[in-house]
Amino acid sequence: MPLPPRLPIEVLSLIPTFLDAQRDAKVLQTLSLTSQLFLKPCQALLFNHIILASPTPNATVLEGTYPGAKLFNLLERSPRSRDTFRNSPLTGFCLRNNRRAQWYFLPFDVRIAFASICRSSCLVELSIREVPLTALGPRDAEARDDGNTSSVSRLASEEILLDSLRLYHHFDLDKHVAYLVDPANKIRLDGLTKLDILAASPEDHACASDLISHCRDSLRTFVFDPCSEISEPGIEGASVDLTDCTSLTSLELHLDATCPDPEGERHCLHWAASFISKIPPTTSNNIKSLFLSLRFDLSDVPGELTGYTGNQLYYHLRTIVVTLTDSINSKNRKWKALEEVKVEVQSSNPNDDDVEEIEAWVLDAMKPVSDSAVRFGLVALP
Repeated sequence: MPLPPRLPIEVLSLIPTFLDAQRDAKVLQTLSLTSQLFLKPCQALLFNHIILASPTPNATVLEGTYPGAKLFNLLERSPRSRDTFRNSPLTGFCLRNNRRAQWYFLPFDVRIAFASICRSSCLVELSIREVPLTALGPRDAEARDDGNTSSVSRLASEEILLDSLRLYHHFDLDKHVAYLVDPANKIRLDGLTKLDILAASPEDHACASDLISHCRDSLRTFVFDPCSEISEPGIEGASVDLTDCTSLTSLELHLDATCPDPEGERHCLHWAASFISKIPPTTSNNIKSLFLSLRFDLSDVPGELTGYTGNQLYYHLRTIVVTLTDSINSKNRKWKALEEVKVEVQSSNPNDDDVEEIEAWVLDAMKPVSDSAVRFGLVALP
């Protein structure tokens, strides 16, 4: 009896490509069992998009039911699928740690595993929060653990290209920056598009300038929370250098307007006015959006906003406005691309009428901007 005609293998191998990994998951599973021909194509589709998410906080989770444990058991039972996973890209990996010190309580092999994922050549996007930067790359050739750092060897070709960076450390910012810019750690900053920094001391302003110098051509958004305890003599020396940041289109400043320095003076707005006025045209002419977040504690301001201190603060805020509007209305414009100015105000005493008073005070100081062609928005946070 003659055999029935068969489709060519080339045609049969195309069948899985017409199926959807999520909608046709059951079909793919069944098809993968029918023939060795379909096994790898079906596995490649089934394992193409896998999300391993942590359970709901405080939820009761049985041992072995965590997503990672399930995946591990699957790989243990299906040795042939391991090659598929090895060749799959990691489109995203988010590593969070609630307390910085807890990282060191993790078993060493667990830290090694995390570090290996962070430096995997298959990884497309990485989000790392409250975890030591040493997880990104080692200085030493072999794994070690001295109680403070965990390091794993990395191939010379393996580099990390950072797209966004947020540094909100209240200590040792200079050490973190030194680690990031050290060529031995193979961390590239030349593609950085967003930089968000909290300065806990006037010296941290220089650290911000150091980081910016490595990403001038790529930086698009700069978010900065300057040191609120900067003294008046230090205002000029604690500037942040945005020279030749030709791709910068968004600038955000988070300012503690009423926080005093050790002598009881309040220079945060003064610093901001000086900083904005000194941004060179090569940078300011490309900025489209300016965002100011202003924090107030009127209980710490003698005479509140109507006294001498309040008048000083008003003067510095109006200086920022004049810098912007004079440029807008003059022939030698330094902010010719500016389209939008947003201001956010927040009071430490939101339950009384401080918020309304602050809102009216800021709105009056910003009036030249609100009357200009630039879009203006003022939001008072509760």
